[in-house]
Amino acid sequence: MSFIKIWYIFCKICLLIFIIIVINSILGDILFRIKYSFPKAELTEIQIIDPTKDPVQINFENSQYIKARGEKGIFALKPQAQYSISGLVVTRNTNFWFRDIMRNKFDDICLMDIGIAWGELATHKKELYRYWKFKSKKTLGQSRRLEWRSKPPYDASPWDASYISSHISHTHLIPANYNVMGGLLSIRKNDIVKLDGYLVDIYTDKNELIAKTSLSRTDTNPTSRGSGACEDMYVNQVQVGNKLYK
Repeated sequence: MSFIKIWYIFCKICLLIFIIIVINSILGDILFRIKYSFPKAELTEIQIIDPTKDPVQINFENSQYIKARGEKGIFALKPQAQYSISGLVVTRNTNFWFRDIMRNKFDDICLMDIGIAWGELATHKKELYRYWKFKSKKTLGQSRRLEWRSKPPYDASPWDASYISSHISHTHLIPANYNVMGGLLSIRKNDIVKLDGYLVDIYTDKNELIAKTSLSRTDTNPTSRGSGACEDMYVNQVQVGNKLYK
């Protein structure tokens, strides 16, 4: 058998494997969406969201682990603080397409990322987007992060980088149940939202550390507690406009 023929067969096998992976990923994504597509919302006219307030955080000295089920495994979450955040959604990332490719344990439990801005940023949306750009992304190295940068003219923004950094949060979301996840998936860019729950450290059911949450809105160093300042949040209630999911 000639080398060319062997190479041809090898390429066909690789193509077939790639097609199977793509089809499997697409089917997995469709099933994932269907699973959370019908959340039940309670209408609330009293709890008006104030997007100007800073997040509310009450740290714990000690707490009980929360058992949580990921897409494929069981996890133990160690609450570090009670946490509530309100603001303007500037970006969101569900990481659905090809979810089984380069998937890790963190992806299995943190099902969605959201970028929320508060304070003056939340009430001056037009100016915010005129001078700043935001994107939540997952890199090839499997890092999930918020990227933000200024737009020209660079010296015209009403806020400097320090204010932006301290008034925006990139939060990895762990839903308490299917209904909460459905509510999270209903969130769109520019929505005013409020999330309630806990900041948690993430472990496997065998006590293997997956990630530690940030406990500050001003840390930016990749060596910080949150490995880049992101919050890992177990969400037991989400409000989108006047709709409440819990």
